[in-house]
Amino acid sequence: MKKLLIFTIIILSVLSFANPNINKPWNYSFNPALVDYGTRNLIDIGVSGDVNFIQPFINFGDLFKDEIIIDFNDIYDNLNEEPLPINLNADASAFGKIHLWFLSYAKIFDLKTNTKVALPNDLMKLLSYGNVENGEIVDLNGEGILNSNIIFTDTNYLSIVSKNSIFGLSFSNFLPIAIIKSNVDFNQTSNIEDATLKINYNINGDVYSSLKSLESLISDNYYGPKIDEDISNTLGENSGLKMSFGYINKYNKWGISINDIVIKNAEMKYTYTLSATGNILVDNMNVETNQGTPTLEMVDELSSKVFPDVSLDLPMNISFFYTFNMIFDITPHLQYYFGKGLDWGINFDGNLLFIPFWLDISNKIDYWSLNTGFGINLHILDLSVSVKSNTADFGDVFDFNNLSFELNVAAGI
Repeated sequence: MKKLLIFTIIILSVLSFANPNINKPWNYSFNPALVDYGTRNLIDIGVSGDVNFIQPFINFGDLFKDEIIIDFNDIYDNLNEEPLPINLNADASAFGKIHLWFLSYAKIFDLKTNTKVALPNDLMKLLSYGNVENGEIVDLNGEGILNSNIIFTDTNYLSIVSKNSIFGLSFSNFLPIAIIKSNVDFNQTSNIEDATLKINYNINGDVYSSLKSLESLISDNYYGPKIDEDISNTLGENSGLKMSFGYINKYNKWGISINDIVIKNAEMKYTYTLSATGNILVDNMNVETNQGTPTLEMVDELSSKVFPDVSLDLPMNISFFYTFNMIFDITPHLQYYFGKGLDWGINFDGNLLFIPFWLDISNKIDYWSLNTGFGINLHILDLSVSVKSNTADFGDVFDFNNLSFELNVAAGI
């Protein structure tokens, strides 16, 4: 038994040294051929989750503190009378891949959410300095936005793999679950005699979708197909189609790709109206909330809306990377989005026995991003976790002033 255990440890160690880092932060949506680069020889399955919450209230370090202090005054002073932007990007995916002889096939499912909120400037003023100006109580009001894209993608990947090269091709059906365009209205009133403060808010907007079942998410009176059944039935009918293809030279460790070539736009036949109201009442330092039930009502089932509506919604892009083998692997990488701009960065990664680690610094057109993490790679099983920092100024990128992280789990032989 002892000899068997020692033999198993030796085999796993050899396999770990023989396999490069499986999860690199710049892999995803960068080059389809990376599905075959540094992965297992026969079968791969895995899941991943990615959350980027960019806001000024809480950062990753706050999770380890006994108490969290939010300086609303400092937040408001940096707004320059503009609304407060908040971005939430979340991505969940699952994949399975099989490799036989010189061919590979993979199936990838992905659900991606991109939400942008702009809180009214007067709301932040109320939270920071109150509603008293020059000794007088004033009623504050303002308008913000709440926009969100929720996209489901079903990808089929094919590749030809030789000793020194990988040619990868992917076809993806993408289905808009919900494209939300809405306004957030805020107003506040005070009553000095009753010592009360009331904050009212309204959310009104339109939701465009390829699904008839969307209203089932918040309505008890819906009797149509369930949302998972609706997605399955709609993928071949209303979904869009895009393709990507890439090449990797495994010997010299460089790669190039063309991504997100839209062949067919997705049809969003269903238009809904979204509305929600609520208020917060402060009475003698007691806080009461009244959150009304949001409503989602279908107003059109023959809409001519499509996604992408404009090319910037899903821009075609080209990418390139080159890896220098030193003590660590050093990989500069570029990704140019037509009509949008250039992403560029540099990645450092390596392995300490069966522990992969990495550090990536990138310029994402309008902000800087740092991604660092580590994992455990036993060949038959690997797990990795990373944290991210996103900021407008490069000097702040090491402060991790947001809440962003990623988790990957995979297994195979």
